[in-house]
Amino acid sequence: MRLRTDQLETHLERSSTTPIYFVSGDEPLQKLECIDLIRKHYRGQGYDERLVFYIPPPKKNEKTFDWNVVTEEIGNLSLFSSRKIIELRMGAPKPGREGGSFLQEYTEKENDDVLLIISSDKMDKSTQNNKWVKSINKVGVMIQVWPIGPAQLPGWIQGRIQKKQKKITQDAARLIAERVEGNLLAAQQEIEKLVLLIEKNLIDIEDVIGAVADSSRYNVFDMVENAFLGNIDRTLLMLNGLKNEGTEPLALFGALMWEYRRLCSITYEYEAGTQLENIFESYRIWDQKKRSITVVLKRHSSKSLDQLLNYCATIDKTLKSGQRDRAWDQFNVLLLAIAGINTNKLQIS
Repeated sequence: MRLRTDQLETHLERSSTTPIYFVSGDEPLQKLECIDLIRKHYRGQGYDERLVFYIPPPKKNEKTFDWNVVTEEIGNLSLFSSRKIIELRMGAPKPGREGGSFLQEYTEKENDDVLLIISSDKMDKSTQNNKWVKSINKVGVMIQVWPIGPAQLPGWIQGRIQKKQKKITQDAARLIAERVEGNLLAAQQEIEKLVLLIEKNLIDIEDVIGAVADSSRYNVFDMVENAFLGNIDRTLLMLNGLKNEGTEPLALFGALMWEYRRLCSITYEYEAGTQLENIFESYRIWDQKKRSITVVLKRHSSKSLDQLLNYCATIDKTLKSGQRDRAWDQFNVLLLAIAGINTNKLQIS
């Protein structure tokens, strides 16, 4: 059975139990909310135990995951709970030959004591034609999560606020949509703020302007991510925006160094031979952040990052000496170097 995200709640209310749910798509908030809704419903049905497995993307002629572990857990009932939820978080929408066989065989068995929740990024058409997918579709529920486009986002915001027993004007919803730039997680945060701060039932555009911080404001972590991606113009624009907002240079440097040191650690492990997906799991890198890390790893080695780390020490000395304006110039140099500008020409050593 295939369901839209807005059909899931009604399905759960009307059905007793379904053995498998497969939630796929590239929009993290909706995917997470679907899984949370399923999990909450089945906890109410007595599925108290929960196990989570991360399934790395399959590689040719290389075993990346032992599916026997899942088989053992399915047959191993806890002393404290007779029912359990097993979540399979797939790093790719293709589980490989062994994984496909496991899932197809699982659909052919009856197991009322186990709920299987599978999640992955968006599946392409060829994957949807695989036997294991068709088998899940026969006995379980397939939910494809689709992004909310710019034209639909204001309506999505209005619907969300209505669920909070409030209303919002169309102009106010459009303003929020423009500010969050399509980021549903940011939009949800703004909705929560508005509902908390605005006491009246109808939220208008003046309420939004007065009560909600600009979610598309220049954020340090967004700026660093753009530097990792090599988006030079965007990175410098965001740095200038942070400066104009009156951001404290020392606070900016602290956040920047947190991200940079993490990148250094990831690079060392990657060069030592650790699989990238295993590193992402270890450092809890979200799907939307994986691309920027992958891109910057192609640009920098541990050696070049160590050279830039020496320059970070120079920035630290500048900040401690109270030379704020000079520190902003040095931030500019560091971010350009991370983004891929020739560091020798920048004389950062």
